[in-house]
Amino acid sequence: MEELNNPLVYIPKHFKVLTKADERGMSYLVPMILWPSQKHYIENRTHRDICVKNRQTGFSTGVDADNSHKLFTLPYQRQTIITHDQETSEFLFQTVQRFHHNLPSEKRPWTDWKSGRRMRFPAKRPDGHKGLDSYIYVDSAKSDNLGIGRTLNCAHLSEVAKWPPRKAEELFADISQTVPEGGFITLESTPKGRGGLFYRLYDAAKRGDINYKAFFYPWWWDITCITDASDILKYTDDEKQLIEYVRRNDNMELSPKQIAFRRQKIKELQDLFFQEYPENDIDCWLSSEVSVFDGIAIRRYLQRVEVGIQLGNLTIWKDVIGGERYVIGADPAGGYEKGDFSAATVLRVKTNEYVARLRGKLPPDLFAQEVLRLGYRYNDAEIGVERQMHGHTVLRVLMEANYPNLYHQMEYDDVLGRVAGQPGWNTTGKTKPIMIDTMAQALRANDIELWSENFLLEAAGYMWEGQKTRKQPGGYDDELDALMIALQLRENAPIIEEKRYETISYATI
Repeated sequence: MEELNNPLVYIPKHFKVLTKADERGMSYLVPMILWPSQKHYIENRTHRDICVKNRQTGFSTGVDADNSHKLFTLPYQRQTIITHDQETSEFLFQTVQRFHHNLPSEKRPWTDWKSGRRMRFPAKRPDGHKGLDSYIYVDSAKSDNLGIGRTLNCAHLSEVAKWPPRKAEELFADISQTVPEGGFITLESTPKGRGGLFYRLYDAAKRGDINYKAFFYPWWWDITCITDASDILKYTDDEKQLIEYVRRNDNMELSPKQIAFRRQKIKELQDLFFQEYPENDIDCWLSSEVSVFDGIAIRRYLQRVEVGIQLGNLTIWKDVIGGERYVIGADPAGGYEKGDFSAATVLRVKTNEYVARLRGKLPPDLFAQEVLRLGYRYNDAEIGVERQMHGHTVLRVLMEANYPNLYHQMEYDDVLGRVAGQPGWNTTGKTKPIMIDTMAQALRANDIELWSENFLLEAAGYMWEGQKTRKQPGGYDDELDALMIALQLRENAPIIEEKRYETISYATI
């Protein structure tokens, strides 16, 4: 009974798959031994999943194997497989038919209809015994005759990022309404640019905005991603960082053969390697024509992210050093539950290290009080507040508290008829391009040290729309804006000969 109920036992015992062609071009039929990503997904899948994978990883076969286990052992199954093109749909269906054909005769359910796209298991077998009363069909998202009308138990939607945009939204809406809560929907694909249905759904699932579970499988989960490494490899700094990243995040050790594979594929594909063989679920959505910030730079920083110490709304990566100068960029919001975050970011002037972040959905006056404490904590740091909208409230609180180091932006005063300092930072059509260019240059040149994953998420989702910039739909840019303001304050900070200190004192955390 355990064998029938447990796909992890049933699949390797009864399913067979074709191997990849060997050096003579020969393939062989062998028992299906589950690969790491296949096994992990089967063990952890839910009723609504969306999965980012690398190309040719066998992940689709793993999904079909788990669904086929249900199809062959449970009655009243209604299943579908839909891919981006007819050839792939038929290929996956051949895999399901191969599973069925090679089952032991006593395990093989009776079917009375087979074609290149359909398989039916009747309610009654020829010997009079009860049948499964089930069926499975496959189709292409490009098909003009595709209609989803009946209730489904399992829907496997493959390479969704490659579905025709004009059909993807409507087709997904139809399918998601025909699979009840107790059924299973799996969307999986290699990434293909920011935007589109697959990116939107994965991003929403990762943020918890929809009831789908997000899975991400980088290329090192694929046991076939290896190349002969007969020579002893001397690892680059980038490779050393990746090895440490994999060790920390996946508890895996990259082998020389895996590093050799990566080098070879990067030579072949260049930047497209990180789309076809993703290493994280942020920069794999390559879309260089619309991305504001360099994906290669973001990728480098992602390998160094750290959680930091959490103190309520405050995150500290490095606490204050006595005698050091700091600047703070602040971007206030209204504090509404469904609105933007308020954010303040702390930069150490001398080393350009992003050391602390204040972020929360706080009313402007309460946010101002926390910014005030943050400024005092970091040696009376110079504070630059975005003064548009809610920034006026924050500035008023800081000035009423007689904060000693408030940034003033030099602007022409119509009343005075001369240039005068105005409290706060003003983001305008003139200053915004400077802010973006300064940040882009700092990231490309690795001139700013940072560990914030949220900042990198916001930077990765910042896109051009014509001559203007915008955040990704449903995303945020509050921390990004705050850090760009802080960077401008640092760029404009006077150069001061700093004293040498024999000891370094840290504020109590």
